[in-house]
Amino acid sequence: MASGVEIALEEEEMKKNVKLGSYKGKVRLLMVVGESESEYESAAEETMLLWGIQQPTHSKPNAFVSQSSLQLRIDACGHSLSILQSPSSLSTPGVTGSVMWDSGVVLGKFLEHAVDSGMLLLQGKKILELGSGCGLVGCIAALLGGQVILTDLPDRLKLLKKNVETNLRHGNLKGSAVVKELTWGDDPDQELIQPLPDYGNHLL
Repeated sequence: MASGVEIALEEEEMKKNVKLGSYKGKVRLLMVVGESESEYESAAEETMLLWGIQQPTHSKPNAFVSQSSLQLRIDACGHSLSILQSPSSLSTPGVTGSVMWDSGVVLGKFLEHAVDSGMLLLQGKKILELGSGCGLVGCIAALLGGQVILTDLPDRLKLLKKNVETNLRHGNLKGSAVVKELTWGDDPDQELIQPLPDYGNHLL
C-alpha cells in the first residue's frame, strides 16, 4: 500500500506531464529548483513550440505539395516557378529527391522573406546546397542573388538540371545556379569547396 508521501509525489509528477500537439502526446515539463514561475512558463512555451514543429500540418504530411503530381507551381520572388517531379521514382527505396516536400517550400519561402525583410543577404554569396532534390530552394536562392551550386547523387541530376534550366532562364536573374554531382562520403571537387562558401552568421 502506497504511503501518503508516495501518493503526493505521484500526483506532483502527474502535474508535470502535459499533453501537447494535435496528437496529444504526453510531454514531461521540467522545472529546475530555483526557477521563477516566468522562467518555467518560458520553458513550457519553448517545449510547446518544439512539439508543434514536429506535428504535421492538420495531421496530414505534405500539406503544401502533391507528390503524385508531375508538376508543381509555386510563386516565389515575383516568379511562378514550375517544378517537375517524378512520383514513380518515390517507390524506389532511398529515393526521396524526385518529389517536393513541405520542408523545401517552407525553407524557400523563409529565404525569400528573410531577404525581403533585410534579415539575410544572399546577393553575391556562394551557396552550396547538399541534396538539392527537385531544386526549389536552390532556384529561390539564385533568384535572391546567390551564386548557388546545387548538388545531388548522379541519378537525380537529370530532373534537377531540367528544373534549374526551366526556372532560371529569364534574363533578370540576380544570381546564378549550376548543378553538380556530389555523393556524400566521396572527396568533393575543388570547385565545390574552394573558395569556401561564405558562412557568415547563418547556417541553414
